[in-house]
Amino acid sequence: MATKHQHSDKQNDSMQEYLKMISVARIDWDRSKEQIWAGMEKRLDTVKKSKVISLDTSRIRIAVAAVALILIGLAVFMQLYTETVSVPAGKHLSINLPDKSKVRLNAMSQMTYKPLLWKFSRKINFEGEAFFEVKAGKKFTVISAKGTTLVMGTSFNIFSRGSDYLVTCVTGKVKVIENQLKNEIILNPREKAELKPDGTFDVQSGINVEQTISWLKKRFSFTSVPLQQVFEEIGRQYGLKINYHGVNEYSYTGTFSSSSSLETTLNVVCKPFNLQYTRKSENVYVVTEKK
Repeated sequence: MATKHQHSDKQNDSMQEYLKMISVARIDWDRSKEQIWAGMEKRLDTVKKSKVISLDTSRIRIAVAAVALILIGLAVFMQLYTETVSVPAGKHLSINLPDKSKVRLNAMSQMTYKPLLWKFSRKINFEGEAFFEVKAGKKFTVISAKGTTLVMGTSFNIFSRGSDYLVTCVTGKVKVIENQLKNEIILNPREKAELKPDGTFDVQSGINVEQTISWLKKRFSFTSVPLQQVFEEIGRQYGLKINYHGVNEYSYTGTFSSSSSLETTLNVVCKPFNLQYTRKSENVYVVTEKK
């Protein structure tokens, strides 16, 4: 009897499970068998497609995230990558920028810029002396320790060494800004701006531009320039050091060519002031007054 009772209970459980499946399936008995099967197949297709779509969406998200990381990494690399150009004493160098603008650097000059961002930002950090020939286009900025020069398309010369900052406009127009007080001026061709200690500019018009940029032809012209600065320039052009121990008030007006021998140049500069030079080592000279 116990066996029959257990068998009966199993039948009841099976029947209840079957009825439960029927109730969940919600079969429309008014439809034919073919229609019911068609409906069930449609539901199965829907479930499969939802799984595929979910899988594809997940893959798309992963791909988008990967692309985003690559783009961020590329942007950071473009921002950090910097090209530095340094010119040693006794050398000159000509640089073509990505937009075909040209920079001709004098001895002991240095510039840095971001070539990968050049299309979006034409910006240079610069110290020394250089002549710029800028192609027309977006704003072109040259940042130095004492001042900033902005142009669109023009040519100009910058001298930025120590406390000295001079900008000469050759063609076009140039805006020059003092970095601390933000004083600014506009230069036209044949005008030169020299930064004064108080942060303002001394502007000269009708200057001899050829004299200012004569260094491009290895000729150096000076008009009432302190003799100490003249010897510093000679040292830059010949790749050596000259220690001047003469009168500080002396000023020099004249020219010299770095294509001449060092002895010839020193004689040209020293003779008018009754000075003499002595070679102390291979790259060091001393200039003193004759006794």
